Amino acid sequence: MKFKLSHAPSAGPADGKLLTDRERKKLLFMTLLFAVVGGGMIWGWVTGGGQAPEKDNRRRRESAPQTEIATPTFRRNELAALTVDGTREERADIEPAALALALEDARLYVWDHFAPMGGVELTSPLAAELAAHPAAARARVLRLRGRISEFVSFPEAGSLPAHFRALLTLDDGGRVFVVFQSCVDYEFGNGDYVHVDGLFLKTLGREIAGAWVEAPLVVGPRAQVSYPALGKVASLARADWGEDFRRYDEVSTSEREEYWRVVSYARDVDPASIDWSKARTLDAAAMAELSEDPASFLALPLRIPPCRIQDIWTQRQRENPARVTTLTEGWIGANEWLRTPNPVIQFSTLLPDPGYKIGSEVTARGFFVRMNQYEAVGGTRKAPVFVLTALEPYELPKENVFSTVLYIVGGSFASIVALFWYLLRRDRAKAAELDAELTRRRRERRIKAAAQA
Repeated sequence: MKFKLSHAPSAGPADGKLLTDRERKKLLFMTLLFAVVGGGMIWGWVTGGGQAPEKDNRRRRESAPQTEIATPTFRRNELAALTVDGTREERADIEPAALALALEDARLYVWDHFAPMGGVELTSPLAAELAAHPAAARARVLRLRGRISEFVSFPEAGSLPAHFRALLTLDDGGRVFVVFQSCVDYEFGNGDYVHVDGLFLKTLGREIAGAWVEAPLVVGPRAQVSYPALGKVASLARADWGEDFRRYDEVSTSEREEYWRVVSYARDVDPASIDWSKARTLDAAAMAELSEDPASFLALPLRIPPCRIQDIWTQRQRENPARVTTLTEGWIGANEWLRTPNPVIQFSTLLPDPGYKIGSEVTARGFFVRMNQYEAVGGTRKAPVFVLTALEPYELPKENVFSTVLYIVGGSFASIVALFWYLLRRDRAKAAELDAELTRRRRERRIKAAAQA
């Protein structure tokens, strides 16, 4: 009796491949999943823990188009026709018609016109050059600062409006005659230090203290209070503040000479001359000490810990002895100062465009100037005033939790894939052994059954 045995099922694919179609699909899915997790790991490593870059903390400055300032046109040819200063006799007088025309043109001039009109600062060498060659410099824009040694007020007379005439002594000892129509802040007198912008009219000569003196005559629209230049400030000392630094708001910060001395020092000091690594940090303890004894912090370099900008703006400055035209000003606060008497500080810096906005995280370095009072919710409070030499971005510590999770998941997934391949190959080997054993047994049964038949 013969038996026809059906073909035993194969443990693998019929085409002899390692994986079946279903197994290949599973493996492809797991490979794609591994690629996604691996990509996430790489992204987390590159970005330092998956934290989004603090792009909003730095304001990207676009190149804003500069507004062109319309400048007045001085009637140089007419002034030249009305003005004569070739001889000593001619230089002794001011032509009323020329002066009236110059005052009329000067009324159109404002401080912002100085640079666009090619204005220059008047010094003794330049004054001597103008006196020697007045015709070539007629109606040239000049800026001068000096102390009044003579001051006379002239009433209106015919076509000549009311005006003031003064003789100024420049910082370098040179002299200049000025005519202007108005005084900013208050009416000046002998001994006052003023700033005047105007146009050069002629060389004027006068006998002063028994000597004949010739100097440029500058006609401007107005004069304003000014201060002798501090020059280059190479050092700071506690004595620079005098004994009245504790006064609050009796004199505004911008009018105090010690404030501008610190600003000048911050501008002129060699950065390598200060070891900022040894400077004290203005932490909560230092801030409390500053509130109790501000004098001990004067002229000392201080490091500002990580803090947040509360407000920031660029402010044009009034006349000052540092000759600074603009400053970046604002307020910053730190969490560790919240429990101190001074939760915020007021700052100024010469950095023209630090590129920060409200909420930016920064660190800073600078010098304490004085205490200042300000109105806050709940009453009047005090704030230290600082002049900063550096204002730098502060990057918050990166959170590594996300990166750690990615590494764990990625490592686990790689282990699972390796284990999957190991078990798959082992099962294939055992399945092959089982198939061979079954084939052997079937063959033995057929032989035995054939022998019995």
